[in-house]
Amino acid sequence: MQPSGCPVGQENFKSKGFIFLEILISITLISVVFITILQIGFLSLSLSSSIKETAKADFLAKEELEAIRSFRDGTTWVNFINVNFGAANPYYFVLNNNEWNRNSGTETVGIFTRNVIFDKVSRDPTTNYIESVYDPSRDDPDTKKITVNVIWSGKTHQILTYLTNWQNK
Repeated sequence: MQPSGCPVGQENFKSKGFIFLEILISITLISVVFITILQIGFLSLSLSSSIKETAKADFLAKEELEAIRSFRDGTTWVNFINVNFGAANPYYFVLNNNEWNRNSGTETVGIFTRNVIFDKVSRDPTTNYIESVYDPSRDDPDTKKITVNVIWSGKTHQILTYLTNWQNK
């Protein structure tokens, strides 16, 4: 017996059309899920790489800062501050025969470029706090601002600290 109102063989045609539609919807859903999973995987790899590079930049900056402290501790304050100050005069430090040496310019380590900037410091005479803008009339000859920059792929990691003539304090 055939269903009422359907010509012979038409219910089979409708069934095949419905199966084709189900397959098309299933393929579309699976494709969307697969593409989403690929995007998440790509984003995870990209983020992981970025975190790894930032950690390496932080390590390089801290390493340079320790080299600066070691250099300062192994020399006189006058020799330590015998530099040209400001961003136009970058330096970097190199270990040679168990001694740190200061060189002019920047250093390249893999994809990273690092340098050190020395700046003079002035202090407020009433509070003794370091001022944000240098004032030559309030110069503190026993404190220097040190900025370590590590630059890579358009990104910059920076550590700023102040070093003092601790042997004089």
